[in-house]
Amino acid sequence: MIKWVSGNTDGFLKILRKILVRFKGKVIDLWVDNASWHKGRRVREFITETEGLFLHYLPPYHPELNMQERLWKRVRYEETNNAYYATLDDLEAGVMAASRRWKPLKVRRLCLLT
Repeated sequence: MIKWVSGNTDGFLKILRKILVRFKGKVIDLWVDNASWHKGRRVREFITETEGLFLHYLPPYHPELNMQERLWKRVRYEETNNAYYATLDDLEAGVMAASRRWKPLKVRRLCLLT
C-alpha cells in the first residue's frame, strides 16, 4: 500500500514505479479512470520510456466498469457504517483489516469474475 495525501501525478508515478518493480519482466496492462493525474505530459513520457507498461482508460462516467469501486463500496459498508475513527490511521487500519478478512472467492464475486 502506498499512502498519498491526495491524487496527483507524483503519487501516480510512484505507484507505477512500484508496480514495475513488483512485476518486473512482465507485460502490464493497467486500466485507470480518467483522473487528470492519470494523464498529462509527465505520465505520457513515463509510459513512453517504460517497456511493457500499457495504460488503458475506462470510459467516463462508468463506475460499474471499475471493479475497485465495487470493492470500495463493500468495504465502506462493512467497515465504516456506524463507525467512528479518531484518526486517519485508525480508518486505514480498519479498512485494511476488513479487506484482509475477505476470502478470494468473495473478491472474485464482487468483481463479477465467478
